[in-house]
Amino acid sequence: MAGVLSRGAGRGLWGWMPLACRNFSLGVTGLSRIRHTLPPPKVVDRWNEKRALFGVYDNIGILGDFKKHPKDLIRGPVWLRGWKGNELQRCVRKKKMVGDRMFFDDLHNLTKRISYLYKHFNRRGKYR
Repeated sequence: MAGVLSRGAGRGLWGWMPLACRNFSLGVTGLSRIRHTLPPPKVVDRWNEKRALFGVYDNIGILGDFKKHPKDLIRGPVWLRGWKGNELQRCVRKKKMVGDRMFFDDLHNLTKRISYLYKHFNRRGKYR
């Protein structure tokens, strides 16, 4: 019988089962693949930029009498300061705030991107 387990191997565990129906292993075949040593410990840079600057703006409230918010110190485009959202919201906000001062090609590309993202968010994802 081709395609059927031998009596000793298959009958004791699962009875008569063709090999095509079996999608699991009946035992561990390669014990040599098991790692016998521990992996080396990870080398962590304790002074990378993220860790070194953690809490850097915490003293603004204490020393500045709570008059300045850290978002006021952020440098960047005017349509992004102290604001967060997804790419579609960011593009719409940029078009509203500086669209009349943009070059024609840049405004055209931004409008195309807004159109694409609007379709994308409405057709798939958690936004439906």
